[in-house]
Amino acid sequence: MRRAVLCLLMLGCVMPCGAMAETETLEQAWSEAYRINPSLQSERAKLRSTDEAVAQAQSHWRPSIDATANIGKTYQYLPAQKQVGLDPNFSDTSRSYGVQVSQPLFRGFRTDSETEAAENQVHSGRAKLDDAEQQLFVDTATAYLDLIRDQAVLESNRENEHVLEQKLKETGVRAHYGELTQTDVRQAESRLARAHVARYQAETSLTADQASYARLVGHMPEQLASVDLHLAESKELDDLLHLAETRNPKVIAARYDIDEAKAEVDLNKGSLLPEINLVGSRTQNWGQSITVPGHQDSSQILVQATMPLYRAGTDYSKTRQAEQTVTARRMDLEEARHKARETAHNAFQTFQSAESAVEADKDEVKAAAEALAGVREESKVGTRTTLDVLNAEQELLDAKIDLAKSLHDRNLAIVQIKAAIGILTVAALQLSVPAYDPEQHYHDVRNQWIGFSRDDDHYQVPPADEEASR
Repeated sequence: MRRAVLCLLMLGCVMPCGAMAETETLEQAWSEAYRINPSLQSERAKLRSTDEAVAQAQSHWRPSIDATANIGKTYQYLPAQKQVGLDPNFSDTSRSYGVQVSQPLFRGFRTDSETEAAENQVHSGRAKLDDAEQQLFVDTATAYLDLIRDQAVLESNRENEHVLEQKLKETGVRAHYGELTQTDVRQAESRLARAHVARYQAETSLTADQASYARLVGHMPEQLASVDLHLAESKELDDLLHLAETRNPKVIAARYDIDEAKAEVDLNKGSLLPEINLVGSRTQNWGQSITVPGHQDSSQILVQATMPLYRAGTDYSKTRQAEQTVTARRMDLEEARHKARETAHNAFQTFQSAESAVEADKDEVKAAAEALAGVREESKVGTRTTLDVLNAEQELLDAKIDLAKSLHDRNLAIVQIKAAIGILTVAALQLSVPAYDPEQHYHDVRNQWIGFSRDDDHYQVPPADEEASR
């Protein structure tokens, strides 16, 4: 009894419950995961952090203003003062206030290089965010399709369990009247016990699927709509591989990483060039010394040039290091292309295999159902044994489970293909949720001279109905 109640509670999250359950589509699951998934929100925050590198690079075009203030006691003894009849001892409260403005005029082209490097970091970060979004969509689709598959498996197992219970009763009655033997009864009992185990295993798998779905989407699944995805893109393998090598987010990010590394080389070379600053200062001093005991003001404006001659070889080492980083980034790009090609290739092969399996499994289910009906009729007239009926029922169950798995594999392969070629996006999927705009924060901070960040809620993706009301 306890097991039955537990099973009903577990299935209540997936199976229809009248007015209590609402049908949820894969698109809705994607939209909700895209909006609230904490892992994806973390990646967005990391990109906003990367945006600040551009603001920091841009700051080298602007002046720096520093204010200073000092106060303390000054004690001084000057014997020469005594020789001319003056007090050689001096004691006073010394004070000084000042302000200095420094405006960079030339930094060896480092500001340009640093800005270029930072902007390439941002572009790479956006591509990595696209990859994180696609991976979330793949994970969400996997959890969704796993639920549908395992629900179908559980329903088939429960149906088979019910059929075997009836078969056991029938076999017991016929054995009582001598039409069958106790061996037939034991065979029916064995198959029923096997069905119980299969149902327990299916329930466990379904529970794990629910936990994965809730982690990604943020709520337990209700009634899920069936999925029948199609590969609208070219079904030619060469075309898909070309798209994967050019449009995969990891490949795009790797290209920007190369450009960022090249800019770092120029940045380090710039440290070998002169630096010119325009410096202005003004100070006010009181009670500084025995010779200037009163108030003293000073102002200064000058062009300050610094030419590095030799700094222990550090600048050259950093440049060589950056050049090797460029080489490493080029190899990373090749590796990203190889992996994108491999992913697309494997997903396409799985798609083709699963698509063929779906048609074969449909034929198998139809044939197994017809065979079972025939064996049952033949069993009634004694030309088939109980074991023959049980085997036919098991073959039908296996065919149904195989069909559920093939449908799952085909749909998941289509999702993986879309991710590999970079089109598993909000826009391409035409989701109802508004797309996250990475440029909004970038433009907010790029030329910001002063101030802190806006509240993070300003950059969150709103629900679809809230966006529509704006």
